[in-house]
Amino acid sequence: LIIMSTSSICISLLAAVAMLALGYSFSRQRTTQHRQLQDQVAELQRQLNQLATAASSDTVLQEHHRFLPKKDKEDKKDKEDKENERLLSCACNDTTSGFTYASDFGIMGDATTDDTLALQAAIDSASANDSGGIVVLPKGTFRIFEPLIVPAGVTLQGQGYGDSPLAISFDAGASTIAYCGTDYAIKLGGHAAGLRDLAVYDWPYGTDCENIQAAGGVLVEADATLIESVIVSNIFIYYFLGGPALSLVAKNSGGVPFGNYQNVRIRHAKQGISLQADETSFVNSNSFMAGGMSGGGFEVGVIAQGPGACNDNKFYGIFIEPPDTTLTHVYVSGSKTNIKLHDVRLEATSKPLDKPIVIVDESSYDNVMNGFLGHTHVQANLNRNPGIDLMSHKSVGLDPSPKNLYWNSAFKGYNAEDRMMPGFSLVGPNADISILEDSDEMLFPDHNVIDVNYLNYGGAFKLMADITPKSPAHDFVTFGVYARSSVPGSISAAMRYESGSIISSAPHSGGGEWEFIGMTALYDKNSPYFYFSITGDVQLTAPTFLYGKTPATPGASLMSSSGARMSGTLTMGVTTVYPPPEATPYYWNIPLNSGNIFLIDTQGNPSRTIIRLNHQTADRFARGTVVTLMFEEAGTRVKHNAYINLKNNADFVSGPSTSITLMATGSPTWIEVSRNE
Repeated sequence: LIIMSTSSICISLLAAVAMLALGYSFSRQRTTQHRQLQDQVAELQRQLNQLATAASSDTVLQEHHRFLPKKDKEDKKDKEDKENERLLSCACNDTTSGFTYASDFGIMGDATTDDTLALQAAIDSASANDSGGIVVLPKGTFRIFEPLIVPAGVTLQGQGYGDSPLAISFDAGASTIAYCGTDYAIKLGGHAAGLRDLAVYDWPYGTDCENIQAAGGVLVEADATLIESVIVSNIFIYYFLGGPALSLVAKNSGGVPFGNYQNVRIRHAKQGISLQADETSFVNSNSFMAGGMSGGGFEVGVIAQGPGACNDNKFYGIFIEPPDTTLTHVYVSGSKTNIKLHDVRLEATSKPLDKPIVIVDESSYDNVMNGFLGHTHVQANLNRNPGIDLMSHKSVGLDPSPKNLYWNSAFKGYNAEDRMMPGFSLVGPNADISILEDSDEMLFPDHNVIDVNYLNYGGAFKLMADITPKSPAHDFVTFGVYARSSVPGSISAAMRYESGSIISSAPHSGGGEWEFIGMTALYDKNSPYFYFSITGDVQLTAPTFLYGKTPATPGASLMSSSGARMSGTLTMGVTTVYPPPEATPYYWNIPLNSGNIFLIDTQGNPSRTIIRLNHQTADRFARGTVVTLMFEEAGTRVKHNAYINLKNNADFVSGPSTSITLMATGSPTWIEVSRNE
């Protein structure tokens, strides 16, 4: 019987201790109930001690202990008493639960009483370490008339925002901050400040709130300071038609980085999420996950703007679907500004089809956007933003061509005597160049490796393309080369940036292994200039050059400068050529980049003579280009001379359906390959 009584009291004691440790009550009567539980624990401890005393002389317990020596019995009892005292002491002394309960500060939450001072007092208590750093709101609607300031390390946590993501629910156990004022409703003012599980409402009810509109919902503003790692989770921001529902602002050398915003649900606002940095500040690398915005009154859904660094802010799986926006759903501006939208849903069921759903200002680049585009189109320079892959029946994304524009990227045909490499200019006499003969040294099949012995005088030796093809449609350029060197800094890629200044890539480490030395950047379209700057001994292979921002693709391909193999038909361009003006009857011009086969139309007068072909520098074909001139009529003469070197110094005279094939030397001269007379 005594054992059973002891067990019952112990169970009751443990239950009471557990309730104390868990912070049993969250209500306004928490303090009273806590004292009652302490009294119950004390009474149970007293009963337990009485039973323990009685048990020491009880025959049942004596039988239980009869096999123990007397000293062991005493030691066992002492240990049991000490353990009971220890448990009770821990339970009674560790009464804090780590939370600050707003109900202890006199809040009402009845949608009528002004709870501003009480709520702020609870938050200030948490900030001052007088209580736990999480301020817990019970259910209710809490009227405030001044912004709540949530400082560093403090989180304001409610009971959720109710049973509807479309409107405020007042009867679903929600915690709602009902703001009546012209400022922001809540301001997060320090590192790791947070909001969780509540609704924020621009309160329109009552005579004291008529015609009053808030500047915005939730504000994170870094003014001459740094605010990082803000956490906002499961928040419903409702009816802020006078400004942004959620705003991240940095100014006066301030910064707002590394925040985490999860399931932020926005309904009816002038702006959904606003990111803004002045020239001296930054709003960088914040993450927005799930959630989204819908409803009316929107000027813009997401807006990111400089002039400061406002970039690398990422949105994952959000939706932006107001029926219409007066500006656009997503707006990005500023040369230091971009955003990344991953797996987003963009819809605008009422937007006119000629109005864009996304606008990226011409100055912004490196934006990334993908997901579902339900209506209208994207307005952006896709060459500056190849990561925009939103596609619909109104617009498509754009990727740059991966074609290598170094036509001799295999380094074939080097003439050591003349120090000439087809396709490249070797600028400066301060390097000796040779081709490595060992095929085992090749990094890619059929791509020669050149050895550059830097002679250590006269500055950098430059390797660059002899002709740089222009591509005005593109803003970016990507180029590089594989390099192997034991000299740190022996080679780097360099180019003229869009501003006109020369910039360079990271140099070779000098580790003796192959490294790809290259860069991608906005280039100067008016005066493009790209080269490899060499200031140490180095081996090079497989250079690559292409327009657009895309990874470099050096090495062999189906058809490249290293050769080609095909099983289909090779189709070549055919162009008709007409006689030159009467003032220069012997100077014929065949169109550059118009094919390799040219039909000579003598306009009914075949008795003509060809002495020069493409005599002007701008019209010259690249060295090694082979062209065929085809004649339908007899009597046209191609004359052997200093500019057209014919076999056996013999003129070619056309007959019906005849031809002559010539090869360009890259200079004003041509060499005969074959003829069909």
